Amino acid sequence: MTALARLFCALLALGSVFSLAYAQESPAPAEGGGADPSEAPALRVLNKKHVTEELKSAVKKGVKRLAELQDTNGAFTRAGGQNIAIAITGLAGLALVASGSTADKGPYATNVRKAMEYLLSCQDRNTGYITGTNDGSRIHGHGYATLFLTQILGTLQNPAEKAKLEKAIQDAVRCIENGQTKFGGWGYVPDDLTWDEGSTTVCCIQALRAASDAGINVKKKTIQMAIKYMYDTAEQARFTHEGNDYTGYTFRYSLSSGWNSNSYALCAAGIATLNGIGIYSEGATWKEHEIGKVYKGGLLWLRYKLDDFNGRRKAGQGALDVSHFYYAHFYACQAMWNAPDEVYFDEYFPKMRDMLIEEQKRNPANNGGWASQSYGEAYTSAYALLILLVPYQILPLYAR
Repeated sequence: MTALARLFCALLALGSVFSLAYAQESPAPAEGGGADPSEAPALRVLNKKHVTEELKSAVKKGVKRLAELQDTNGAFTRAGGQNIAIAITGLAGLALVASGSTADKGPYATNVRKAMEYLLSCQDRNTGYITGTNDGSRIHGHGYATLFLTQILGTLQNPAEKAKLEKAIQDAVRCIENGQTKFGGWGYVPDDLTWDEGSTTVCCIQALRAASDAGINVKKKTIQMAIKYMYDTAEQARFTHEGNDYTGYTFRYSLSSGWNSNSYALCAAGIATLNGIGIYSEGATWKEHEIGKVYKGGLLWLRYKLDDFNGRRKAGQGALDVSHFYYAHFYACQAMWNAPDEVYFDEYFPKMRDMLIEEQKRNPANNGGWASQSYGEAYTSAYALLILLVPYQILPLYAR
């Protein structure tokens, strides 16, 4: 058995653990009382350092506001983002599930169900592609929608409904597999195999990983090509932190374009992609490649570039990665959470938690959400909540 085969088998073995998480009922936080999901017995010790009363309050307000942003058709476009409805609905659905609701249970069960039904109504029955008329989120949206649907598959109580959703996810997975380019990454639409880039690749890989964890078959060749893609896009990056010199790794924006943006957002997405493939340690190898070194170097670069990234945003610098601040930290938070050494998350999360809570308070609307950033209030609020809810560990994506 090759090293890759062992790696992929390990990924599939993890699926049995994650599938168990699907079968378990998440503790549902009820407005005005009821169980607090952060108080689940198995989570208390892990959460003690990070889940503060202020965080609980911010999450409660944020989730309530996010639910208010859902339109009658199930999409979360009431305060903007109509041009990327698929992506926003997938992200908002994920955030509601991360807070403790499913399509059948919890204070926001109706919202989760409506999001599910909306996304299923947008799926092309022939190709499996989840998209809408003139929807600009394209493969990003398809990836987020597929990821959301996988996270609720095991919680559905009606067998016929569950079978229907499983078929939809299978079709969505085939769409992703068919859209993989010769480079091993993904472009913006599944029928254009001439272009690839990191931000689309992470959406596809996380969707495939979640589908595999939920029991959906994923082709081994797809994973093999993705591993090669991540190795080929990785580049050493030398930097200095507090007077010390380091060598880490960043990831090129694209193999087809050759552009290296040295981006915090793309490095965070790259590490999340490696986690999705099944790489969590420095010792991971594939063929003759020491992919684990790339993983460790990328984590190191993210760790020591955090203050620089946040500082550039605070200073109003308009670099591409800074303008995708919430997107970047959605992946960076996962990368730090999954790091083999707890110091990464312990350093990272309190800074992000406090920053996001402060931004929520500064929202001019004062409604519990986060102020709109390009794509509407639901977009920023969903990302902010998905970051803050990582240590709750309710979403199967966040299970450790």
